[in-house]
Amino acid sequence: MSGASVADTALTDPDLRRSIAATLLPGFVGTTLPSWLAARLRAGLGGVCLFGQNISSAAQLRELTDAIYAANPEAIVAIDEEGGDVTRLYYESGSPYPGNAILGRLGDAAYTEDVARRVGRSCAGPA
Repeated sequence: MSGASVADTALTDPDLRRSIAATLLPGFVGTTLPSWLAARLRAGLGGVCLFGQNISSAAQLRELTDAIYAANPEAIVAIDEEGGDVTRLYYESGSPYPGNAILGRLGDAAYTEDVARRVGRSCAGPA
């Protein structure tokens, strides 16, 4: 059987390359959007995944997300913010919210929902 593999086709087919890129959410080092990533976002990259090392303050995070959306208004900005040990927004100081293990042990669905709502508001940023 002959013919190009999907990987070979992805190297030469711009539509396939763009479709694949639209599914990716890479991370990066630093607190500002690197030029290589801005270029990839303009070319159709699906978005960016942020980690603690990418965030130094609420104002800086707003500037960073504004730069991401300027490069690609449809980009997804992902962040794994769960509270407890899994925090990106409070990377330097530790999360003010209990983690999932504590919430599970408490067994209080209303409190868990309240914490989840507060974590979501933190991710949304200032109104």
